[in-house]
Amino acid sequence: MDFTKLLRHDDGPRYAQNGAVNHPDSSVLLRPFDPPKYVIAVCILGALVAAIAGGYVASKAIDQILHGAERNAATVEQNINREISYDFPQVASLMALDDESILAQFEEAGYTTYEFSEEGAPLDVMKLPSDTTLADAAIVYAGGIGNMDAVTASKYLVGSWRFTTDREEGVSMSVRYADLKATDAATAIQTAIDSQGWTAPEGVDLQTDSVGNTYLEGTVDTDAGECTWRVACCALSGVYDISGLPETAQYVGIHVNTK
Repeated sequence: MDFTKLLRHDDGPRYAQNGAVNHPDSSVLLRPFDPPKYVIAVCILGALVAAIAGGYVASKAIDQILHGAERNAATVEQNINREISYDFPQVASLMALDDESILAQFEEAGYTTYEFSEEGAPLDVMKLPSDTTLADAAIVYAGGIGNMDAVTASKYLVGSWRFTTDREEGVSMSVRYADLKATDAATAIQTAIDSQGWTAPEGVDLQTDSVGNTYLEGTVDTDAGECTWRVACCALSGVYDISGLPETAQYVGIHVNTK
């Protein structure tokens, strides 16, 4: 019987002759693998670059853990103390104006504003710090003030205020803002009164309302007649839970209402 025939196998052809199986020569696979020198050089260079990059990333991460809080605190202090004005509007002078006229005055004054109010709704507008842009502020405020970190909050709260109107029962106008430089409620209220050119009533001490706000009130003559004003404040931490801002910071409201 002839045992010589072509066999098929997954490894390719092999032949059987006289009972012997001949495999393809695999000695080439046993030779040492010596890559070209330029390949070795490239591999070494890549390893060095990866090691340096990894070390840099690790050092930055460690530095952030050890010193990040200190740098953030320094930036917050720098933001709070930068030379920037709130440029408060004189609320009493606006009492006889409609919302469109008020917006026109704000534009004439050079305020950069971000409007929260919808068409037909009472006016609700935020005046931005003069060293920020409307495009950046739109992104920041879209996330909510309460979601800001201390660095961002100190940048966008200092020099900004929110103005609102209410005309359902008489006329009411308010300016609300954060006073990060205040040392207590008394200094925050006095700063607000001074910004409006008002004089605190003689013999009247600061009072506290039913929800814990500290306030002082009086009267002022306007083009809309005699109005009442009220300046109130509370701890900023009671309004926004933002860690890293001064514990003495106050949230202040300046309110004027027709009698």
